Amino acid sequence: MEFSVILQDLRDEIDADDKVREKILPFSREAVRKCSESIKKTHKGSYKDARKLISEVYEIIERTEREMSGSDFMMKSRSLDVAYQELAEAANLLSIVEQGKITSNHEYKIPSRPYLTGLADVIGELRRAALDSLRQDNVLRAENLLGFMDEILDGLQTFDYPNALIPDLRRKCDVGRSLVERTRGDLTRAVGQSRLVKELSDFEKRMKNGQ
Repeated sequence: MEFSVILQDLRDEIDADDKVREKILPFSREAVRKCSESIKKTHKGSYKDARKLISEVYEIIERTEREMSGSDFMMKSRSLDVAYQELAEAANLLSIVEQGKITSNHEYKIPSRPYLTGLADVIGELRRAALDSLRQDNVLRAENLLGFMDEILDGLQTFDYPNALIPDLRRKCDVGRSLVERTRGDLTRAVGQSRLVKELSDFEKRMKNGQ
């Protein structure tokens, strides 16, 4: 076989891969955008809208997987990892805040690595939800959310593997640990202030009754 023919065969293969790549990039970006919107809806309490967006993301990813099936290179490229990671984050934030439970990776067929790193990102979103609860004087809800933050962090820290096996998980766990401790401190201060307000209120009542 002539060298030019060898090169042309290789070029044809790579050109085909590139066409698939160009086709799926907009899908991936759209999935990430919708996940971000879902997270915002969850924080606003619009759970139905958040769930609808998550379903749309799942459909986009499934369609993208079908488009990629014609390219072995793209199927192995992990080009959808970011979309899967964002889906894991959005789906778990919604299920924790709305139903008090963690969503399995099997529910949306999320591969293990992006599921774990997406779960790590949930810690930051739960901190935001906990702070919103404290601003609304809902200490009990904030405590519950902190409990989930602790549970997720503890679970992720059991995956003691090199970065090459689970990219970025260790760094995200370090960030998560800091967020958990800061949230615990915020909650402790809020509980202390709540008790002080109650004691002052009780004292005022006793003074009035004494008069």
